[in-house]
Amino acid sequence: MKLWGLLAVAISPVIVTFSSWQLAKAELTQEFLISIEFPSGPTRGSSGRTSGGGTRGDSCVPGDIELTALMPGNNIGTTIASNPKFFVYVPQHTAESAEFEIIDQSGKLDKSIYLTNLNISDTSGVVKVSLPGNVGLTKNKEYTWRFTMICDSFDRSGDQFVEGIVKKVELSSDIENSLKNASPLERAEIYAKAKIWNETIATLADLRNSNPTEWEELLTSVGLTEIASEPFAPCCQVPESN
Repeated sequence: MKLWGLLAVAISPVIVTFSSWQLAKAELTQEFLISIEFPSGPTRGSSGRTSGGGTRGDSCVPGDIELTALMPGNNIGTTIASNPKFFVYVPQHTAESAEFEIIDQSGKLDKSIYLTNLNISDTSGVVKVSLPGNVGLTKNKEYTWRFTMICDSFDRSGDQFVEGIVKKVELSSDIENSLKNASPLERAEIYAKAKIWNETIATLADLRNSNPTEWEELLTSVGLTEIASEPFAPCCQVPESN
């Protein structure tokens, strides 16, 4: 009996170690099974790309990649947040400033509910803009958001801009329950399958350093392969609350 007891004590650490290794392997396998592809809908429209009065010759964006809104193919993003985050790719340029605006188009006249100026001099890459705490979106209402590069502050006819639609929605109880015990990467996958764009991209933006493949997979799935590997721009952060 004493011999069996000693053997049990000697073997037990091996069993514990093996079990821990199996658990880690299972978790790693689960991570590889996660796919962050967004149902992008129709082909990407021009509203998600650069528009404005300037032409390629006199534009402050002389490069091959245009100012681009990081949006699904149909240029409509849903969110569960009152103050969601928005992402824009700002290419190499000669502009010094930009404007970000949220517009309520539900009435007879367009109503700007938020407008801020951003310093983008010497800035290129993926820019993140967050709404401040005193600006909130109303549930089930569509808004237009617009990011404008001001090429010449004395002549705004050459402005370059992109815009998209954002709508605040509610999650179903099933999705809320699935989010409770999910890892951040699993949450991104759940948001993507539920077609919640803003939370999908915001979650993966936070995870980009540790999970660059998933970030690139998301952008590629919505037709943004050319900027999937572009860096984030260390600027233009609007306070998320006042």
